Order: sequence, then C-alpha cells, then structure tokens
Amino acid sequence: MLKRLFKKAEAPFEFFDPPDPPSEFPQLAAFWQTTEVSSGRFFINSLFDRKFASDAPKFGHHWVSFYRADSGAYWPVNYIHARQYGPLILCGGAITGGAAVKMMSKEHRHALREAGGLLYVALRNVVTMMADQCEAFMGYTGDVHSRKVSAAAGFCDTAHPHLVAYFHRSLSTQRQAELIQAAHEVGAF
Repeated sequence: MLKRLFKKAEAPFEFFDPPDPPSEFPQLAAFWQTTEVSSGRFFINSLFDRKFASDAPKFGHHWVSFYRADSGAYWPVNYIHARQYGPLILCGGAITGGAAVKMMSKEHRHALREAGGLLYVALRNVVTMMADQCEAFMGYTGDVHSRKVSAAAGFCDTAHPHLVAYFHRSLSTQRQAELIQAAHEVGAF
C-alpha cells in the first residue's frame, strides 16, 4: 500500500519485508511469535507486577512472546528480560501466563506443551536470536519450575545459588569460570 503513495523516483528507500526471526519451532509459527520490543512495560507490566511486585525494567532487551488468537488479536503470554554485560547476556525477570493462556485453543496449548512449554520455547528463541552478541548467557532464578525449564533449554547449574549458565560457544573451563564469576558479582538480575 505504501508503494502506491510514492512514485518510484520519490521513494528514498526500498520497501521490503524483514525476514522472520529464526525459530526451532516452525510448528508454532501460525500462532506464536517471540520478538524484541522497545518497551517491555507497555506490553507486560501487569504480568510483571503480579510476579515481582514491581515494574518491568526500562533498560536492556525486552523479549515478548505473543499468541495470535483465532480472532487475529495478539496477546502477550511471555516475557524475558535480557541485558548485555560485557561478553555476557544476563537473562532474568521471566514470566509466563496471563489471560492469553486461557484463551488458547486446546490444539495450540498441546502444541506448545509438546514443544517444551511457554518458557522453554521463549528462552530457546531468545538464545537463538542473541547468540551472536555474547560468549555466554547467564540466568538468575530462584523459581524451581524456571530452573527445570532452563536446564531443559541447555542452562547448567553453577556453584552459586540461583545462577545458571548457558555456554553456546566452545570456551575453556577457565573462561567459563571467569564468566560465571563476573555474573555472580552482579548479584540478582
């Protein structure tokens, strides 16, 4: 439609459709999308406040998973906060749920469960889309379910309570220990 508004000579840029983000879950593509948004607060603040009794962060990367209902409406069902910390991506503040989960069809809920669940799918998508930006991912969680899902997604426990690590690149044991220590020194994130 925009092309019709401009003559080719007047258009200062080419029109294109951006590529779909990579996903290891093509079976979910018709109704599920994890994408980075500029303001997590705009989309998920009520969910965040319910879980953490505070507003979602203003800084960092805000990854929201949306469910597309049969009506065509999009509903946020998952949030992961990620921030760059030198060679690390620190992931925390993950939430799932809300009214959208209850609105999902049986088939869609079943497909998400078969793929590993809401948090697993979102976490794997974030790791895939941010892998070229860091040496490792670190997660901070005290939630038992979140730790189990993180482990299924490739994160491993560290010697520090609540801190989990995901090494998607080949790193020496010494470098892994340095990165874990750097994340530990941040404290809760």
